[in-house]
Amino acid sequence: MNLRNKHGSTPLNVAAFFCRTRIVKALLDKGDDKYLRNNIAHTPWESVAAPFASVKSTYDMLGKALAPLGLKLDYDRIKATRPTIAALLRRRKQELQTVDYAPRAADDWPVSTPAAQGLDPLLVAEPYLEVTGLPDIYGLVVVKNGYLVAEKYFNRATIEQKFNRQSITKSFTLALTGIALKQGCLASVEQKMLDFFPEYSDQVTDSRKKRITIRELLQMRSGYPWEEHTQTYMNRLYLDADWHWLRHLVDFPLSSDPGTEFAYSNLDSHLLGVIVSRACHSSLKEYAQKYLLTPLNGGAVNWRTDADNNNFGSMGIAIHARDMAKLGLLYLHQGRYHSKQILPASWIRDSLQSYSNNINFTSTGASAAGSYFRNLGYGYQWWSASVGKHRFNYAWGHGGNLIILLHDLDMIIVTTADPLEDIHWNDSWKYEVGVINLVGKLIKSLPEKEPRAKTPEYAPPPGFRIRWH
Repeated sequence: MNLRNKHGSTPLNVAAFFCRTRIVKALLDKGDDKYLRNNIAHTPWESVAAPFASVKSTYDMLGKALAPLGLKLDYDRIKATRPTIAALLRRRKQELQTVDYAPRAADDWPVSTPAAQGLDPLLVAEPYLEVTGLPDIYGLVVVKNGYLVAEKYFNRATIEQKFNRQSITKSFTLALTGIALKQGCLASVEQKMLDFFPEYSDQVTDSRKKRITIRELLQMRSGYPWEEHTQTYMNRLYLDADWHWLRHLVDFPLSSDPGTEFAYSNLDSHLLGVIVSRACHSSLKEYAQKYLLTPLNGGAVNWRTDADNNNFGSMGIAIHARDMAKLGLLYLHQGRYHSKQILPASWIRDSLQSYSNNINFTSTGASAAGSYFRNLGYGYQWWSASVGKHRFNYAWGHGGNLIILLHDLDMIIVTTADPLEDIHWNDSWKYEVGVINLVGKLIKSLPEKEPRAKTPEYAPPPGFRIRWH
């Protein structure tokens, strides 16, 4: 792992938050990095740019802690000084103009520039400048109107890098489920889960499990528990040395009746993947390579397996950032890649609906992820959220691996990050939230645009060559 700097309250962050103008100036003159982040993954600028009312509770808490020392916060001075501090910390045009994020020309993507596709190039430059404060981010890729317009890799990562993208895998498993239905391997999403696991049917004592359908696995509404909210179940999935996940369809108790409640279950996605594999008589890896990655002009995929040699349906896929963006393009363009309809448009619509809304992912009492993502929803193995006026779908993998679909702008944002395989809960969130905030801030800054009635079919520019394997 390449966690160069742990998030913490740097002197510049502290001075900015308490609005000590002379100290902020002195630290900037000394060369302090104004993009290092605090414990909630804010840069010093973000700490003072938000409306005072939105952070008053934090000042109240600190004021209470300082009172026994005889110290008192001057709210009038802080409110009056925050804009001055923000101006000192704002990115300068000259800084943004030096950022190089031009994508490398290759035969797998048509390349353009933000300006040519209607985006402000300085706005796009900001997150590439601010990644210096993120120790676990590996890549940031932006696609607009089907063109690769920005791309860069960090922390010793490269364009050729393929690491475990964690739960991004779930959205690939979903695509393979749609292909299996299209090909007739699967008859319907109403088929029962246990029909595909006859070896366990006699061991199941909870009759409710016999009602679980493929649809409920897709929606994370099977009734199986939210493992990441219960350390016992997480330990049994990830810390057991033998990795026999299938047995947990028997021994994991249901936390709700099938179809009634959302619970983020890695077991659901793994069972879904094994169902596709068994129904189509192929490993997920081979099936994905033949019917998804090759038609998408993608590269070779690596994919981890459980103890029974099943590719994990929930995690473990290792692919290039560009191939993550191609999956995004497929879902953004109603299942089409160039002139080929790889997935039915009806499957895309079903997948990107929100069947569960206002999900409290981090147990904070709010439906939020980081400082920007709000009103979280879940469809078929894709999340949804709002940032400002933008509502979007996204695939989300542990550590900060993201595929963002901005339908209203015909735009995709991809981040790759350290999968943090041995770090969980609060220890991992302090790194992951920095990547989420970076993307959230970019989305918030994007112009509003009315959704189009129909996404036009993308046509590659003259001379672009599709490489079929």
